[in-house]
Amino acid sequence: MSSAADENDAKRKKATIGRVYAISTLLAVIIAIPAVAVTLIMHYVVKAEFFLTLIAGLITLFIAMGFGYKLSKKFAKIPQPDGRQ
Repeated sequence: MSSAADENDAKRKKATIGRVYAISTLLAVIIAIPAVAVTLIMHYVVKAEFFLTLIAGLITLFIAMGFGYKLSKKFAKIPQPDGRQ
């Protein structure tokens, strides 16, 4: 009986670690892609000056970080085996 509980705990830890990696990657993409896209558009399409491009990219980065922070609070809720949150 003890080995079955140990196996269940090991599976749950692996699932939790995999979930953490997946959510971390998703948040990194959500934060990085908009800033890179705005920077490239400002530089190559709009052909703005360097500092204007830099400022636009940084503003986008901070907005995306705020959005990522709000999403991370929702993703951080890990379901407990007995149904508690």
